[in-house]
Formats: sequence, structure tokens, C-alpha cells
Amino acid sequence: MKILIVGLSEKDAGKTTLALALLTYLREKGFNACGFKPRAGNSVWYDYDVVHEALSQGRLYGKDAKLLTTASVLGSDVGALKEEFINPFHRLWAEPPLIDPITQIPYFILDRITLWRKEGVRNLAVVNETLPVEYRCNDAILANLRARASRIYNVRDLNTLNRLTERYYDLAVELVYKEMNKQYECLVIESYSDIALPWRGLKDLNAVFGVKPGQISVYEPGKYLTAVQLSTSTYVQEELATSRIVELIRPIKEIKVPPFRSDEMMHGLKEKISKLLEL
Repeated sequence: MKILIVGLSEKDAGKTTLALALLTYLREKGFNACGFKPRAGNSVWYDYDVVHEALSQGRLYGKDAKLLTTASVLGSDVGALKEEFINPFHRLWAEPPLIDPITQIPYFILDRITLWRKEGVRNLAVVNETLPVEYRCNDAILANLRARASRIYNVRDLNTLNRLTERYYDLAVELVYKEMNKQYECLVIESYSDIALPWRGLKDLNAVFGVKPGQISVYEPGKYLTAVQLSTSTYVQEELATSRIVELIRPIKEIKVPPFRSDEMMHGLKEKISKLLEL
């Protein structure tokens, strides 16, 4: 079973919270389940606790990947313990997360790309050399990550960034996805922001859940993927927002979710999940 969770609002939609509840539910039902967040990013300013924790180890991951890793059932590969397995691509954003008007390069500090190959795991670091000095991170903070990287790419123009994106970013996701399909019965795939599909190669879904505060919408997976394909060809953009998709298809089910206290959240959502899976 492959379940995709997408956000119907750009920020704080509740994707990770639903993914955690779903993983807990599946685990309690005896399924070997794993969370998967192919692409993620966080701010060096607002998420500094987890950034500092990761960078002190020479790694880079976010709070969502950490939570999903803890909630996933361990497979046969020790890689399942790693946040880099759950999340093969992570971007560390500067604040504010703008796009440079001249270079058209986003204001990111660096990308961590992890390639899970048979011959070994490789961590690539893509460093944004065009970032204005006032937005850069202290080099000492990044020293451990640089030291552990298999290779460092210094980006000084958009063409270089685009070439690296085409060569490595989807590849990193596909390598992990292939391994996960061997190890797990159920995959809970979480997209990022309000992006309709976390990577272009995703297909053969069993369920699609769209979430926003107060509501979870269930979409027929075949129609959802068709709508994404049609919208991608129409709007010709790399990152397609879910708002484009909901213009084309209606949910087959909508479930209202009241606000829960933090200590009631998991229990409350698990009670809703049985209804979500009645497809």
C-alpha cells in the first residue's frame, strides 16, 4: 500500500501529524510501515534546534524527517534508522526564503542529497555561493557536514544548479523509493508545502489524502495522478500546487477534524483513519 499525503494549504496544513497518526495506526494493525518525505527543507533561523543537532553530527535533516523516522517500523536495512533514508533530499533555507532577482537562484544555504547505492551511501552537498553575505551561515557550523560529504558542489549560476537538480535530485528519491518497496508493506509518502506531487516519478498509489486545518479530503488516486499529469503539461512548472488539482477533481470523501489538544492529537486522528481507509 502506498499512501500520499499532500497539503491543501501552503503552511501548517497538518501533513506530518496525519502521517504520524497513520504510521501508528498501521503499526498497531501489524503492518510493516515506513514514512517517506522525499524532499524537505527548513529555516536555519526558525528551526535552529534541529539544525544545530544535525549539523553537529555532520548531517542535515529536519524535524519532520526525525519524527517520521521514529514512527517508522525498522526494516532489514540499518538505513531505515537514518533520517537521510526517510528524507533523501533536504534544503537548508536562509531567512527570508527569497529568490535572487538577478541570478534567479533561491536563497538557500545548501542542499544535502543522499544517494543510497549498493556500493555504499554517498552524501552530496550543494552550496549556494551566490547567497548574499548577510544571509550566510557561519562556516564553522557547516564544517562537519562539509567534512563528511562525499562531494561538494559550489553553485555560482542557475545553469549549474539546474544541471545538478536534473542529475541527482530525483535520482536520490528513486533510489530510496526502490529500496523501501523491497522492505515495507506500507509506505506513507508526505509531500512538502502545498506541492501536489513530491517527485515526478511517483505512480501506482493506493490512496491520496489532502489535509488542511479542520479537514481531510480523500481523492481517487488514479484520477488524482491524471489531474497532475494534465496540469503539469498545461502549466509547465516543476512544482505544481494542489490548488490546481482541486480545481479539476472532487474528493470522494471529506472528513471534518476538530482542533485537538496536543496530548489528544494522535488518538483523535487514529479514530478518523479507519474512515479514511474505507475506500
